[in-house]
Amino acid sequence: MNARSNSGVLQVADAPLARQRSAPSGKPPLWRRPAPFAMTQTRNATPHLFDSWEYVSKRVRAAIDIRIFLDFDGTLVRYHDRPEEVKLSSKCRRILEKLSRHRRVRLAIVSGRRNAALRKYIQVPHMKLLGLFGWEKTRRPALPRKTRVALRRLRSVLAPLPALFPGIRVEDKGICVAVHFRGASPEAQRRVQTWIRGLPTRIRRPFRVIQSNHAWEIVPRQVEGKGVAMREFTRGVRTPYLPIYVGDDLTDEPAFLALRRGITVRVAPVSRTNARFRLRNPEEVCAFLERLEEELS
Repeated sequence: MNARSNSGVLQVADAPLARQRSAPSGKPPLWRRPAPFAMTQTRNATPHLFDSWEYVSKRVRAAIDIRIFLDFDGTLVRYHDRPEEVKLSSKCRRILEKLSRHRRVRLAIVSGRRNAALRKYIQVPHMKLLGLFGWEKTRRPALPRKTRVALRRLRSVLAPLPALFPGIRVEDKGICVAVHFRGASPEAQRRVQTWIRGLPTRIRRPFRVIQSNHAWEIVPRQVEGKGVAMREFTRGVRTPYLPIYVGDDLTDEPAFLALRRGITVRVAPVSRTNARFRLRNPEEVCAFLERLEEELS
């Protein structure tokens, strides 16, 4: 039976991208659609963060150790058809710099991007970068040789997708590959997802898929998602501390659960979320960070 783990990562049968039993028809085994990740609140039940500011302010003022985790695309910057063309506003950067210097605050970016890209776009000192959904904590994360060999095969089989399916974009992130659906029709998305599920076992065994709002990220199975990353990152942190997590993506939902005792915020109008609060867009996120900095001044 297929399921989605508490880390929010797509799981297939016994293991990520594990072998599937062949269908009776003799067709190649498919990577079946996983069950939806459980989310508990509706849009009407998720209050806007600014409508609950008295509660937020009280918790912030009482905390002696505040850990702020922020997604990047869709949270600090709006999505762009060409991800390399995003730009963090100078106002938001100034606010992040102020927060990063505050003695009670530890600031981190948790993103599907690689750390090198985050470093280029953010350029804020004293900020922790947790790329690849929180897994990339160092400049040179190590992978087993078998996984590196499998990555070469994976790149070669995914390379033709943009030519076969208009609107599909394949991004090579070095140690993983992302298939972006934003510019493709719903039919093209379905066909590509089925095509990926049907990859030969020898190619897909070392990997798992992390499903985001507009992409499938095919990552080494060592990458377990933002929920696992948040539990690992906060393990051993002195208590009491206040976690604040802001994200816009399906990949952020496991992190909301992992940090559910803190202040969790889903960005963009959503029908269901595990976050306690919501904001509408990156501009409101910037306004929230500004108010947060004022509370700490």
